[in-house]
Amino acid sequence: MKPYYEQDGITIYNGDCRDVLPTLEPVDLVLTDPPYEKEAHTPMRRTRSVIEARSAEESMPFAAITEELRGWITDDLATICNGWSLVFCQAEAVGKYSEMFGSMYRRPMVWVKPDSAPQFTGDRPAMGYESIIAAWCGNGRSEWNGGGRRGVFTENGSNHVSDHPTEKPVILIRKLIELFWLQGTILDPFMGSGTTLRAAKDLGRRAIGIEIEERYCEIAANRMAQGVLL
Repeated sequence: MKPYYEQDGITIYNGDCRDVLPTLEPVDLVLTDPPYEKEAHTPMRRTRSVIEARSAEESMPFAAITEELRGWITDDLATICNGWSLVFCQAEAVGKYSEMFGSMYRRPMVWVKPDSAPQFTGDRPAMGYESIIAAWCGNGRSEWNGGGRRGVFTENGSNHVSDHPTEKPVILIRKLIELFWLQGTILDPFMGSGTTLRAAKDLGRRAIGIEIEERYCEIAANRMAQGVLL
């Protein structure tokens, strides 16, 4: 498959990740943010992005995750990875990923968001965090660059630079790469607006991104031309 963008060690493919994956060589770190459960696609869970004018829609412009897609992440995707697989998810999905990754599963981590939206209904606590699954897909004992530090990361989530509704802060992704990258190529099969690729380029790492929506591929390609994002 011909890349949508390829320059300075960064490659972008416009297509379904399940179709593109068989054409790729093994990678050494998967860092990705796939769709969440259907409950996260309801308008009330995304009111913050509408209030801040980061999204023109209240519902997600893409489908919620399916069990078939989750199985692809924990099976096919894990098979071509020689190191860590880091997957953003809701707290409610941690148990599912743990079970499906099996012996590869290592730890659920937490991204704490101090600027997250309050619970506008006022009838329950707001969700101020998202989970990150850490699974070891390499051979032998797992290793990382963090020693005994905790898998808790505190970063505001409001530094969006595009209209993608679930974009992650680039500073958070850079920290994850610094801690979990051991060698080789990084892969984000649910690339969105390209934050993983932008962070990889900032750190001088090779990276591949796959995105099914061409408009986000264009946003990601344009981000690669920007300077280092602080």
